[in-house]
Amino acid sequence: MPSNNSKYTQETREKTAPYVQETGKSATSVAEEMGIDTNTICKWVREYRRTHGMPSYTEEKGIKKKDPQTEVELLYRIKELERELKKKEKELTEEREKMDHTHYRDHSGCSAPLSRPVYV
Repeated sequence: MPSNNSKYTQETREKTAPYVQETGKSATSVAEEMGIDTNTICKWVREYRRTHGMPSYTEEKGIKKKDPQTEVELLYRIKELERELKKKEKELTEEREKMDHTHYRDHSGCSAPLSRPVYV
């Protein structure tokens, strides 16, 4: 909501955001045309998108995926995360096995736990 000491009228705000959306011009170019700070225009466009149930800029451009909404989408995401977890667990197990084998090697190359040094 604009403050009482705002530089711009409510009408300017209400017309600018749809103008950016409809023309496909960037907020930066519209800001330069109107002599208004780019961040101000971006804020108006964000508010307009939000109040009109439109996706955010990042969602629209595919930069950010929307959070899953349906049960099917949530179940799919759970399966995806479970697969990732299994893969990471397997990698961790393999790494631990490598560490075990390299840690318990003596100088002759035999695999045997070193309990104490052998003096000759």
